[in-house]
Amino acid sequence: MKIIKHLIFGAGLLLSILSSCSSDDSKYESSTVKLLDFQLNDVPWNLNVGISTRPLFVYKENGEYFANYSSLYPFSLDNGKYKFVASDYPEQMIPSPTNLNDLIVPQPALANQHVNLSDAVPYASPFDQPLTLNILTRTGILRLKSLDVNADRSYTTIKTTISVKRSGYKVVDGTFIKEDMFVTRSKATTSGGINYAEDFILFQTGDVANNVRIKIECLDQNMQVVKTKEVEGTFAIEANKVTNADFYLNAL
Repeated sequence: MKIIKHLIFGAGLLLSILSSCSSDDSKYESSTVKLLDFQLNDVPWNLNVGISTRPLFVYKENGEYFANYSSLYPFSLDNGKYKFVASDYPEQMIPSPTNLNDLIVPQPALANQHVNLSDAVPYASPFDQPLTLNILTRTGILRLKSLDVNADRSYTTIKTTISVKRSGYKVVDGTFIKEDMFVTRSKATTSGGINYAEDFILFQTGDVANNVRIKIECLDQNMQVVKTKEVEGTFAIEANKVTNADFYLNAL
């Protein structure tokens, strides 16, 4: 009788151990992510083979940074819920691991870099449904151009200041940080303002209240202000488009 009891107890203990192991193993089950498609402004986009760029960023459901992957090969993730973000300029847009909830891409100080990012898209195991990540350009170009035909030799540098209403882009919910800031750039001129032209890459404005303003200061060789011009009106910036601002620098 004692032998039978010991056998029953041993069998029960073994089943318990096996069940525990099975339960532990389930925590580490993974699924392969292989049904991803990428677009760039609604057009199919593929990373060239041989390029080491990794355009895909993976975050846990709570926003914790998880990993950065290439789009060239399938990869496995532990079963669970995630959020995916993609960029064709990953090093510039997301230079270091950051919690998604805190990730803000600032307006480039020199206005010389587009901000291209997809929405933060939820994706959960077993990853058996196709997922498209559309990388959208969140910036547009403000193109300045002088129409002057008569030179003014009193200045040698053109300093342009753009006042903007959006200082950053919050990736987790696709919103912009509303904050006044100035983007300033100086450019030498030997033509007295003739053929002055310059491009500023700025966040899209959306509403009229977010339109940008342009101020120009003409400086002499001692960097003293010779004259100041504020371009009349405000200018809307559209995503992935060019806004032209033509004006006279030297006309009275």
